[in-house]
Amino acid sequence: MFDYKLHIFLTVATRSSFSKAAEDLYITQPAITRHIQQLETHFNQKLFERKGNSINLTYAGSILLGHCKALEQMHRTLQFDMNALIDKTEGTLRIAASTTIAQYILPEVLAKFHKKYPKINVSLFSANTERVEKDILDGNADIGFIEGTVKNRELAYRVFLEDEIVLVVAQGHSLFNSQAIHVNAIKNLPLVLREKGSGSLEVIMNSLKNVSISEVHLKIEMHLGSSESIKSYLKDKESVAFLSINTILDELKSGTLGIVDINDFSINRQFSYIQQQGHQATLSHLFLNFIHFHYNLS
Repeated sequence: MFDYKLHIFLTVATRSSFSKAAEDLYITQPAITRHIQQLETHFNQKLFERKGNSINLTYAGSILLGHCKALEQMHRTLQFDMNALIDKTEGTLRIAASTTIAQYILPEVLAKFHKKYPKINVSLFSANTERVEKDILDGNADIGFIEGTVKNRELAYRVFLEDEIVLVVAQGHSLFNSQAIHVNAIKNLPLVLREKGSGSLEVIMNSLKNVSISEVHLKIEMHLGSSESIKSYLKDKESVAFLSINTILDELKSGTLGIVDINDFSINRQFSYIQQQGHQATLSHLFLNFIHFHYNLS
């Protein structure tokens, strides 16, 4: 029902390419061009500026893009509500989640959600917190789950889970099963951290800053893009890392990793879900209600 020409325009604008849009929609590039030209004739406005092989939205195109995203969302909500009338709850829910949450927190919830609503297709993609926020603001995801703190006033957030970040070493490291260390001892340890833009990294550095330890005081060996890669790196038995307790539960049980306690220092944080302010589609509302039930949120 969402007008086909508008759907084509939305795809071209999102992909910033006529050829990539053609690939996504399984139609020819000349057909894409023809539909865009028909839209430009209808609105009597240029929608794209063409510069060589690249395209950019005109001011009119930017306005149309905003309306297209709103119309697409309205269509998805309409489809859900009409299906619900005949007990046919279905549709696609797009979730963007920071890496730790996508890999270690959401799978259990999604499995239970799918069992209850098997006709709802869930699309889950992971990125760092910075990227998840952008995906929500750009309308590329319906719900975001993040580890860091929200900075944009256009986003609404709510805490759904508490987490702790701990100092971790591999079995065989000199600090494995050792006595608690002083926080200043961290300065002398080869440290592996998450990548720039990670919510985990932001929380860690802010917590260290609170005890007068900045990045220049640390012996940072490497920044890696996931908790799994950091856990593998620790097999050198020389490095240490700060990791979410939720990412190492299996390793703690098997004894391959251990926690190094730090006197009078802890890193606690909260996992939150985010949406655009004042915006909640029906499927999003359904999933968030399910999250609230799963975690006994009020």
